[in-house]
Amino acid sequence: MCAAACTGQIGEKGDLPPGATRPGELTAVEPLARRLTREEYGHTIADVVGLTLDADALGVLPADRPIEGFANIASGQTVLPDHVRGYASLARTVVASPEFAAFRERLVDCADTSAECARATTEALGGRLFRRPIDERERALYGGLFDTVADEYADDPIAHEAAANAVAEAMLQSPGFLYLLEDELDGEGTRELSGHELATRLSYALWASAPDEALLEAAANGALDDPEGLAAEVDRMLADPRVDRVRERFVRDWARLESLPDDDGLEGELIASAIAFYRDHLAEGGALFELFDARSAVLTPALAEGYGLEPVGDGLRTYDLTDVEGRAGLLAQPGIVAGMTNADGGEIVARGLFLQRQVFCGSPPDPPASLQDAIDEFVAEQPEDASERDIAETRLMRSECGACHSQFDPLAYGFERFDFRGRFRDSDDHGNELRVDGWIPATYDEGGVEVGYGDFDAYVALLADHPRVQRCFVQRHAEQALGATLERGQLSAAAELADRLGPSGGHEDLMRLLVLSELFRLRAIPEDD
Repeated sequence: MCAAACTGQIGEKGDLPPGATRPGELTAVEPLARRLTREEYGHTIADVVGLTLDADALGVLPADRPIEGFANIASGQTVLPDHVRGYASLARTVVASPEFAAFRERLVDCADTSAECARATTEALGGRLFRRPIDERERALYGGLFDTVADEYADDPIAHEAAANAVAEAMLQSPGFLYLLEDELDGEGTRELSGHELATRLSYALWASAPDEALLEAAANGALDDPEGLAAEVDRMLADPRVDRVRERFVRDWARLESLPDDDGLEGELIASAIAFYRDHLAEGGALFELFDARSAVLTPALAEGYGLEPVGDGLRTYDLTDVEGRAGLLAQPGIVAGMTNADGGEIVARGLFLQRQVFCGSPPDPPASLQDAIDEFVAEQPEDASERDIAETRLMRSECGACHSQFDPLAYGFERFDFRGRFRDSDDHGNELRVDGWIPATYDEGGVEVGYGDFDAYVALLADHPRVQRCFVQRHAEQALGATLERGQLSAAAELADRLGPSGGHEDLMRLLVLSELFRLRAIPEDD
């Protein structure tokens, strides 16, 4: 229960407040080679080839688990032998499908084994699967593979088909397809992304999938190099329903929904409810920051009953909470509460750490092993019928605990009336009356002032207007879009985006601002070791 003694106020890295930066720091990210997630792989094959791979087919790949926030963050990804075997199996499945045959025939207008047709075939397949024109090395490599297979079939009528399929099967297992790669060019500082690099970064940010033919054409003809041309493509893509893929994935990763247990059979309803609330609010033009205090909920009958509401119908329904106290906003949705509570250490500790990391972008240090005996002693001292709040307030008075817990425990006080599955209650299992007053620690205030709140509704209203919360929420969306964790050099850019977005800006407004910013359009040039 006593998680750590603090060695720093916010994080081990000495995090700067959102918006702060140091002179000369870059705003461009230096991305690692980012692997397609299992979900992105499926979307890419569906959108490019026309083949929908079901969960069983994609199950040959290991599941992606968020390690540093989102499943698509390059520095948190792993590559296992099971990935290699899975990619080989999927490549065979894709190439053997009727959908791929139709895709190949649409893409290539020749069907012989001549040098001209071999070149046209490899260039067409590579351009679509690699999301850019192939280079000379690739042309020679895949051209050689085409010729080798074609020679094996000699005058057989299927020689071209066999050679083209072999090339495609190899491409589907290559880094050019499986990774989002950006050229490592010599130089210093930053550089503009090329048209095709920008198209790829854009399509996976907005659609979680490969560029379509229109976007590739815009990359080829230079339209993406012009701010107006880029803005036009962004508007076109935001009008496409594929943007909901990214919105759904944001909620799943940000709220840790993938790790919810299903002991009560409500896991699916909790996840669907949280996603629907976030998605519907944004799809209807709601402001991004209004998510925190929106007076509605999207619930199933079982979740509505747990919320203390009379169910109004089967399935997911939107409930108006204008006259209902203590249950407003994104953070009060049952699935979100369940996600933030699904960790060791008690409800207040788990929720406080979630709010510190995901809502205020703080980075608490890991608890030192030397405190384990003190933690065990503290737990043993607490009365069995003590409330979580009583335990937390006692913990804050312990010198070895208070310095750190004072930074996140109070953030969770307003959530005491929600149990670990997001059900609303007035008392806990021991009959203790639950409180909802608390404060936001002075650490999170630019003026260093502790801000108190009397109840949950007042608390979420504070969060909706809090500059640090707004900047953190923008930062988290930018990290998902970029597939990279923002570091000190990019925090000022994220803060500027939040300020420009303002209180009335929606998700689409943020995406437009982000894509047109240097944070998105530039990349850092790695320094030579």
